[in-house]
Amino acid sequence: MKNKHLLCWNRSKNSLDKIPYNKVLDLKLLYGVDQQIKKIEENTKNFLEGLAFNHGLLWGVRGSGKSSIIRGILKNYAYKYDKFETLEINSEDLSDLPSIFLNYKFNKKIIIFIDDLSFEQNDRRYIQFKSFLEGSFSNSKYNFLVYVTSNRRHLMKRDMIDNERSSAISQDEGIEEKVSLSDRFGLWVSFHNLSKDDFIMIVKNYFDHYKLQFNNDIKDLAIKWIFARGNRTGRSAYQFFKDYCAKNKIKIS
Repeated sequence: MKNKHLLCWNRSKNSLDKIPYNKVLDLKLLYGVDQQIKKIEENTKNFLEGLAFNHGLLWGVRGSGKSSIIRGILKNYAYKYDKFETLEINSEDLSDLPSIFLNYKFNKKIIIFIDDLSFEQNDRRYIQFKSFLEGSFSNSKYNFLVYVTSNRRHLMKRDMIDNERSSAISQDEGIEEKVSLSDRFGLWVSFHNLSKDDFIMIVKNYFDHYKLQFNNDIKDLAIKWIFARGNRTGRSAYQFFKDYCAKNKIKIS
């Protein structure tokens, strides 16, 4: 099959490296996010089939599976379609996007994935990125879809917006400038904190997938893990599962 790799921007070499789709978490292992997966799958399929689509912003608590969902969906579609390429770019290299589109030729549709994006105080890159999303001259000839993950709904700290409120000549105009970037994403997909029961169900889902016995003793260990870590996320659940398997000499692929 074709299209088994993604393109990853390598700033140090100023090149697009081909990276195989490996070590991508199976979407079946992601419990409790079926609605989020469905929304992104439908939007991606619309893009690939030439229908109306929106750029997507996945925001919410860290470790909730945002990047795993994007990579899993794009891997699955890479085996179904030979009409697109995936370009993954580090959030720190965001300013390189215009030059990438100026200096490289793409013969297929492009899905751009930027993981863990946020902007700090006085970071003006968000203005450049907003222009890119609107279809600047350098990329307007290409058909592209952008997916971004972030812990922040507006991609920037709340105090950045508050600073605009206190210092802008026109407060409404200053705040609008700050939040207008996230408004460029027509698809917002949110991820929130898990309940204790949801956390246990995620752990159990891993045990079921690998055909391992799950019992009350393991449940108690998982609850202790929650208190030790101080969070309840899908990432933490997977870390508990790997820790349990390692301690019990259980090999998982």
